[in-house]
Amino acid sequence: MNTDRRAILSLVATGRITAAEAERLLAVWNDSREMVWILALCLAFACLARLHLRELLPMLMHLFNTQVPTLAEAVHFALSPITDLLGGLL
Repeated sequence: MNTDRRAILSLVATGRITAAEAERLLAVWNDSREMVWILALCLAFACLARLHLRELLPMLMHLFNTQVPTLAEAVHFALSPITDLLGGLL
């Protein structure tokens, strides 16, 4: 249970708000959160719709081809002290 819900329930427990008011607060809180997710997804889909895949694919392939070997080399150097301690088993 997150802190917002706990805060609302503690207000009910202390008698500062009624159960009906708490129910309304929880309903509004859930609706606003759902609205944020809907807006974020709509924005993401709008951005994806504007992309030209013919232009994006070569750029992604270049990024993949240049960064993956570099990342593998970095992982190798990061793990080499550990593999040296284990006798080169890994």
